[in-house]
Amino acid sequence: MSVFKRGINNVDFIKALNSNIHFQKMILDENLFIAIRNEKLNVYYFGQSICQIEYVKNEVKFTSHNKYIGLPIEKNKSCYSLTGEYLNKIEELKRNTIPFQKKEKVQVKRQIIEDPKKCVIDIEVTFGKEDEEPPRSIDYVSVEKGYNSNIKLVFHEAKLFNNPEIRSESPNPKIFAQLDKYEKVLKDVNHQSEIIDSYKTIFQNIIDLNLMNKGILLKLIENLDRKIEIDSKPKLIVFEIDKKDEHLAKLKRKYADRLIEKFKIK
Repeated sequence: MSVFKRGINNVDFIKALNSNIHFQKMILDENLFIAIRNEKLNVYYFGQSICQIEYVKNEVKFTSHNKYIGLPIEKNKSCYSLTGEYLNKIEELKRNTIPFQKKEKVQVKRQIIEDPKKCVIDIEVTFGKEDEEPPRSIDYVSVEKGYNSNIKLVFHEAKLFNNPEIRSESPNPKIFAQLDKYEKVLKDVNHQSEIIDSYKTIFQNIIDLNLMNKGILLKLIENLDRKIEIDSKPKLIVFEIDKKDEHLAKLKRKYADRLIEKFKIK
């Protein structure tokens, strides 16, 4: 299993971001989610990464997938190019992602990330090398108040109720194995240490970059001396449940209070 590493330790990068006009506009855009990676950031719009931000040769560098900025995708060549003029027309860049948006990711954005009571700190979290290529990512991580006022990291997988990984005639649908894999990773002591160290750095980054669009997150992490704990049992959130049937019953038997039900809005 590869090392889990997230956070920006380069103070020059932090300073450059704080004085970069394009990044400052992204912070103020409530429809964008800024996810901190390993010495880089990904900016998401309804589950689509509209650009990646890095610090290269003492400059802030923005790159976007060619499909969002109208450039061809050529075989055996990089699919990413400088975001260029689209930094001045972010609304158009966001519109270009609409054909590629997936319904599950849209629901996470509308029902979870937009909820000011939900302290979502990260999305699309890949833990490390897995059997699958490309490795699967858990959908989002929230921060909650843990035991004795500790900071607790809670991991969530999101599915639509009509997803075949849930609606299977098998007594053990694919979602069971997927969450079991995540749980195994989260219980690994070495991996836990990497996760905690990474999110400690991210907490400080959020404060230093003034990422105030994180709901009540700032209040939870303002005391960085608090112990961080990991909920090793990932939760399953299921959107657009239309009826209580045998598939829902299987999920309830397996996950009990780890299952979050979101019924279809009529």
